[in-house]
Amino acid sequence: MISRLRLHDNGRVLYYDAWRNITSQELRSDGFVPLLEQDLEQHRLSLNDARDYIWVFDLKPEGIDAGDMQGMFDLLCQRRQVPVENFRVIFSCVEQIDRLPYRATSLPDRLIYNGNWYDHLRHYRINWAGLPMTHRLTCLMRRPSIGRANLAKRLLSKFRSDELIMTFGTNGVEPSDDIKQLIWPRPYPMIVDRPMADQVFQHRIDHDFFYRAPVNLVVESSSQIDPNTWRSIFITEKTFKAMAWHQFPVWYAVPGLVAQVRRMGFDVFDDVFDNHSYDDIPDPWVRMTQVVQLVHRVSQQDMVELRQQHWDRLQANAQLIDYIHATAIVRHTQILEEFSHA
Repeated sequence: MISRLRLHDNGRVLYYDAWRNITSQELRSDGFVPLLEQDLEQHRLSLNDARDYIWVFDLKPEGIDAGDMQGMFDLLCQRRQVPVENFRVIFSCVEQIDRLPYRATSLPDRLIYNGNWYDHLRHYRINWAGLPMTHRLTCLMRRPSIGRANLAKRLLSKFRSDELIMTFGTNGVEPSDDIKQLIWPRPYPMIVDRPMADQVFQHRIDHDFFYRAPVNLVVESSSQIDPNTWRSIFITEKTFKAMAWHQFPVWYAVPGLVAQVRRMGFDVFDDVFDNHSYDDIPDPWVRMTQVVQLVHRVSQQDMVELRQQHWDRLQANAQLIDYIHATAIVRHTQILEEFSHA
């Protein structure tokens, strides 16, 4: 198993992957402490040695926010006397770093590299402009959860099956009985208009079926409904894929996520989707209802014509994906290097 803790060559810096095989529940409840002690022991260190090092937490693929990191900060800086200036965090979620007592940065575009999907997509050479639109909406939900089961059920109450490209629970994990009951009489896993779902090769798709709908309802990883999930504004490869796939994006996520995507420079088609007003709704159930109603209403238009009308804007989003993919890792590496020095 890959170690969470790595000692920098200069001997003064500890890199700690707090995201690797540590659950959100453990982070929030001090359940990480015995794991941290075990990781230190592998390097013949103890918590008593903690004050002698610079700690760099590179949170890479997970939406761990400052609240999740508070227990780690309290343990090291308050109880183990690590100088505050030696506690440093690189967040992948959107975080208000100017309000934190320690040195931190937020790199939400870092998640574009999850699964190495983009290199594969470029290799596949899709004719995006000539791709036929056979359905109205794409919505891919591999991980089963209460929130996603409710969303799937509501979508199926608004759309015919032949209008949807949708998956739910296709990651091979057996769900709880209450999730199965929510989608009954639909089978589990739920696959609409696809005989098989991509599981092992979820990021390296060798077909263009998922792209044949002009609208993509992106179900992001953070949730206010599901237990033991991230609550942060956390932009994963799901969002970047919708842009690269030349689709109109709509989101079911946490409040404020659309605003952040907009700040990253993407065209979110406010004129088409009523300024994504659902993004400001704090209640997740009300927001879910608003999102389903919105995508249903918009999808009743001639979306093929709308896609042609706004093609230059869809293309601009895809070009921005190319730029982010080329530059995000460089910026991340630079900051990691900066954080490794006193």
